[in-house]
Amino acid sequence: MSAPLQAEPGAYLVVEVSDARGERRPELCAGGPDAEGGHGLRLVEALAAEWGVAERIVGKTVWARVAPGR
Repeated sequence: MSAPLQAEPGAYLVVEVSDARGERRPELCAGGPDAEGGHGLRLVEALAAEWGVAERIVGKTVWARVAPGR
């Protein structure tokens, strides 16, 4: 897994996390606070101005644009 950070014009930080597993796209889960998993995208949703998933030849990349101070 890699997690490069890159500054973007307009004062947003672009965060990308890539992995080789591409069998399913990540999605927000309705799990409660006691659930063992499924909280990562909830954090992304809460902090990011915008986020999405980019398919790759092998795997996928989840990206997010985060405003400073979030």
